[in-house]
Amino acid sequence: MTQAINFILNNKDISTDLSSGKIVLDFLRHSLRGTKEACREGDCGACLILVGKWDGNAVSYQPVNSCLLPLGEIEGQHIVTIEGLKNNDLTPIQAAIVEEGATQCGYCTPGIALSLTGFFLNSRTLDASAAIAALDGNLCAEFGLNKIVVMSVPQPALKI
Repeated sequence: MTQAINFILNNKDISTDLSSGKIVLDFLRHSLRGTKEACREGDCGACLILVGKWDGNAVSYQPVNSCLLPLGEIEGQHIVTIEGLKNNDLTPIQAAIVEEGATQCGYCTPGIALSLTGFFLNSRTLDASAAIAALDGNLCAEFGLNKIVVMSVPQPALKI
């Protein structure tokens, strides 16, 4: 008998009886398309999601490659995909990416936007070099990452 895995996906409570060893990326791709499948080895960041964990005082969000993450590891967590950032308006990070023309084919953009979102949600200081370091693990074959590195990202008031 399989035990249900319960978590929050963006703003929805999810309960699934799928195998705890099933990869989160495969689960997400059945209903959402923003999380991209590319290398399936954790090297490119196209499948990046934010995993929110309660630390006793607040929820801390960490960027994680969903192609390496088993469903069993997200029990009780808050999972945020690029669709979870969707509101009526773009977030400051998404707006800066658009304004600076920092996307080309768009395949890497969701992972990059989520990496920066995770950085700003967790960062106590707004250091440009730390923001650039937060992009480690995100690959862009179209050279959009160079534009993202040099873009001026405003201090966002982020809320998930």
